Amino acid sequence: MPGDVASDPAGLAAEVERLHWYHTLELGPGVVTRGMFDHRPMLDRYLLPKSLEGLRCLDVGTMDGFWAFELERRGAAEVVAVDLGEPDELDWPPAYRERQRDPVIDATKSDRFELARRALGSDVRRELRSVYQLDTDLGSFDLIYCGDLLSHLRDPVGALQRIRRVCRGSAIIANPIVHFRLARGRPIAQFDGIDEWQWWELSGPAIERMMRAVGFRDVQVGKPFELPSRAGGSWRGLRGVFRGWV
Repeated sequence: MPGDVASDPAGLAAEVERLHWYHTLELGPGVVTRGMFDHRPMLDRYLLPKSLEGLRCLDVGTMDGFWAFELERRGAAEVVAVDLGEPDELDWPPAYRERQRDPVIDATKSDRFELARRALGSDVRRELRSVYQLDTDLGSFDLIYCGDLLSHLRDPVGALQRIRRVCRGSAIIANPIVHFRLARGRPIAQFDGIDEWQWWELSGPAIERMMRAVGFRDVQVGKPFELPSRAGGSWRGLRGVFRGWV
């Protein structure tokens, strides 16, 4: 969409309607994306500091950019958002990939992010790379946010190692969690990789222990909550939030 999208609400609304959104974003007066998830009512559950003034921040797996723009809104001096460019690059289980004939939600995320960035007048910089490729060429970050990603990954511990590698302050990890019967607070994980989109079902204590295992200390554990989804089904369920310091 050429020109300044913020100065053309009708044109912006038409562009928004054309796309299938993952995040619910307020992009202008009366222009709100119809996302699969609306995180706005749950922001206070995510352990984000109210002010990020002067901090350098990273959003891992940014999708439409909701969290990257929220970090910027809270005063971050610089925000980098990383994601993969093409659906074929996603670390999905092969059995699930074969059933995904039209991965629209991932195929158009570059367009959605760029439209939102321009509508918001944002300076967030988007980098194309996997969480497994995070390295010091990006520099280091005071605060890193990674949301709903670990369950999608074959190697969630390796991903956390990479996040720790570029973290000089703290990292917030949000992810679906499962309460396993008779777990009694133990760090339990269940492997899937066939029937659903995720490789792993993780308990809260499992995520906390993973973070400690890769070098995060003083891990703060938020209160679990439900994040309703318009998609329903396996997208619903409890979310856990964990913030660890280096």
